[in-house]
Amino acid sequence: MRTRLKPCPSVEPRLCLFFRNIDRRNRSAPSFVCLGLLCFGLVLTAAAQSQESPSTIALDVDATTISRKTLSVRESFFIDSPLAHTVDLVYPKWIPGNHGPTGPIADLVNLRFTADGKIIAWARDPVDMYRFHIPVPAGTRLLIADFSLVGSYLAGNDFAPGNTSTPVQGDVNWDQVVLYPADTIPDHVTVAASIKLPEGWSYATALPNPSPQGGALHFDPVSLTTLIDSPLMCGSFMREFDITPKGVSQRHWIDLFEESPEGLKVPPERIAAFKNLVLEAGIMFRSHHYASYRFLVEAQAESSDGLEHHQSSDEQMPELGMVTPSFAAEAGNLLAHEMIHSWNGKFRRPAGLATPDYQQPMIGDLLWVYEGLTSYWAEVLATRAGLETGAQMKDRMALNEAEMDDRTGRSWRNLEDVSRSAQMLYGASQQWTALRRSTDYYREGPLLWLQVDSVLRQKSNGARSLDSFAADFFGPPDGVIAVKPYTYQDLIAALNREAPFDWNGLLQGSLQATRPAPVSPGLEAAGWTVIYSDEPNQADVDAESTSQQTDLSTSIGLLIEQDGTIVDLVPDSAAGRAGLAPASKLMGVNHRVYSADLLRRAIVEAETNKQPIDLLTLTGGYYANVSVDYHQGLRCPHLARIPGKPDLLTRIMQPRRVE
Repeated sequence: MRTRLKPCPSVEPRLCLFFRNIDRRNRSAPSFVCLGLLCFGLVLTAAAQSQESPSTIALDVDATTISRKTLSVRESFFIDSPLAHTVDLVYPKWIPGNHGPTGPIADLVNLRFTADGKIIAWARDPVDMYRFHIPVPAGTRLLIADFSLVGSYLAGNDFAPGNTSTPVQGDVNWDQVVLYPADTIPDHVTVAASIKLPEGWSYATALPNPSPQGGALHFDPVSLTTLIDSPLMCGSFMREFDITPKGVSQRHWIDLFEESPEGLKVPPERIAAFKNLVLEAGIMFRSHHYASYRFLVEAQAESSDGLEHHQSSDEQMPELGMVTPSFAAEAGNLLAHEMIHSWNGKFRRPAGLATPDYQQPMIGDLLWVYEGLTSYWAEVLATRAGLETGAQMKDRMALNEAEMDDRTGRSWRNLEDVSRSAQMLYGASQQWTALRRSTDYYREGPLLWLQVDSVLRQKSNGARSLDSFAADFFGPPDGVIAVKPYTYQDLIAALNREAPFDWNGLLQGSLQATRPAPVSPGLEAAGWTVIYSDEPNQADVDAESTSQQTDLSTSIGLLIEQDGTIVDLVPDSAAGRAGLAPASKLMGVNHRVYSADLLRRAIVEAETNKQPIDLLTLTGGYYANVSVDYHQGLRCPHLARIPGKPDLLTRIMQPRRVE
């Protein structure tokens, strides 16, 4: 059963008053109690008709049309005031884990308000598009909001219904279907939610005590914080796997929703590896910050993404993603990543991301910890659990290094600015990524934290590591479901408790680094370096199989769609110097019709014949011939041992559980 979240300890509870004519500077002033404004009883609460407390918002969602990418919503609010006044309601804007203002407000349609059954006018705030002003007539007892959410594809928000709904499955994120009183702390708002699902569909959620009544599922009242933290996944092809290891008291499940029954046939050895993941996470953190945990997995996307929650995760992956060998390492890594966030991101959260409500902007300066350290631990725990092999992990780390080396944008934008710019970068186009940079803490972060882990082990003669840091900083107190914010100074102090060192100098050296400084100190500290050969990197091969894109970034400098369209290029590569650009389409290679295989053969041949590679391009209705002077062959990154240095990476990957 889900436990109610505690208020963020850094947030001082504020008096919630809902008059537009109250001076905003005094909205939280305790002196209002002395002024007697509470005698008006103008606290906006909610009505659950007759069965729930009048202080509870009743949220009724009709998801029977979710396969058409639409949801219908009715919310009921109880008004405890005899006077006419204006109520302000807001739509969640900044969603934890999305790291940006991703609330799909443009897709909220058919908005209507009624007061005791009579339609009333409303107005959107002229500055804050997520805020609505509703003039409530005197004597109103019940305010009802009706609206719909339509699904259009939204870049940067993979969890909007337009991105997640198909004819056989859907993903309901409650933040997209709720309005709540402005200027309130979500943990102090109680919601009784219900939902109608398509006939015959199964569902899974961390919400407590689902009860079928009148054709809908009803849930126990919870705080708005808990509701938004507990998505519901549903579909017609679903299978639940119990992955609770022996001796672990908290129950763990994988709830898998697929496009067809074939995708539900996860091999027993994979289920055993997921049980190992639960064990390895418990051993490392020596705590749990959930009563039980559910992996909610929806296999229907074109790529993979996940959203973390205290007691569940929300994974989107390609169809057959849980059973396809080429996606095995990525699938294991994805689930490990989101589970680790229960400790790093949900329980311990950077202070800039621990905002008091869903309307305040978040500051992402420590996303290189929130996401970067989580990405490192996902590689480590997935390998320890057997969800990916040591060879696969090494290929993935080599690919991270190569990708960052090719980031021309590292010459002007450092990792600190990447973290701070996250809200822009998540929704940015894939075009010009090498020059602009992307959310690179997912790739550069593991290399940085591998360096920290290696230095910790060296300075403590093997007695301390990021494993002991995990248990100290993200572990205690065991069993507490809360948000415990931290600052950069807290992080430095915790690292010094593990082993005294100039951690600030090490971290700032990486955070402030720009090209041509390499991004390899982490690998070198662990005893490895990156070399290039014509032997394919298996992680890259698997990624191409999933994305259907051809990645030649480390050789000619191009990332290409299946139809020949250039997605991105490295500006200082051979392709960049030849004048190619994203959005151009390759039509021919050496006077033959373009194909990815043909281009690869041309790259190999140019290594010995010294002739430029002739490309025919189509750009905006114009053809052009482009000669690319490149003769270094296929360059695929791999890890190689540094002679004479201890192999810490292999040691880090070793399982800690007793078989």
